[in-house]
Amino acid sequence: MTEEERGLPFEGLTAEEKAAIEIVVSDVDDTITRNGKLYPNALQSLWKLKRMGKMVVLLTGGSAGWADVYIRQWPVDAVIAESGAVILAHSKGGGIVYRFNPMIDPSFQKKKEELMKLTAGLRLSSDQFARLYDIAYEKSALSAQEARTLKGMVKAAGGHWTESSIHINVSFGSFGKRSSLIFFLDSLYDIKVDRLRRNGVYLGDSTNDDDLFGFMPLSIGMHSVEDSRDSFVNLPRYITEGYGGNGFSEFVRNLASDNS
Repeated sequence: MTEEERGLPFEGLTAEEKAAIEIVVSDVDDTITRNGKLYPNALQSLWKLKRMGKMVVLLTGGSAGWADVYIRQWPVDAVIAESGAVILAHSKGGGIVYRFNPMIDPSFQKKKEELMKLTAGLRLSSDQFARLYDIAYEKSALSAQEARTLKGMVKAAGGHWTESSIHINVSFGSFGKRSSLIFFLDSLYDIKVDRLRRNGVYLGDSTNDDDLFGFMPLSIGMHSVEDSRDSFVNLPRYITEGYGGNGFSEFVRNLASDNS
């Protein structure tokens, strides 16, 4: 796919793209939600995907606590949380399966506690108490200099950081959104990389989705991607007119248009 074939306004999927989609992988914050809220159109869109028989996997930097809510309350098959550290999924028996990424640094707890002490003056996300493995700092509370200093401290502590629309997420281990998605889909569902790329679509909104935009042949960015277009190395295939859940619903309406 050439650069000219990326970052296109979303005017609808081709018939071939619609026919291929079996697996919908989506970020959550500012992709399904909007301004921190889940609005009716986005929830209805998730139910529409369910009725269409699509597999829905959420891939988020959000906490394991939020993932527990999503898997119980939303019509989704699995939630990969904390940027790939943990997955919660429905089992065939009706229960919920919890699995943790084997690439988590064994000494993550010590490193996490030490970094949190060093950065005690910085504001943490309101869901930090529900996080098992990572640290999430509120971007809106950080000056540009504080953000640069934080990233340097994370590197010195042996951690990795990613930046979403709302947080700077810090993890300890050799994993990320893409590698975790591949690992968990293979180990839990026997879905190999080729099938994921051939029959999947990825939706996101921010620079921490850049890697997956480049990895997935079919990817869709919310309109926030257009607003910060120059910040991306890999643009998605399409960019929606709507922001957050409005853009997500835009995609689902079009996907379902021949199936209603």
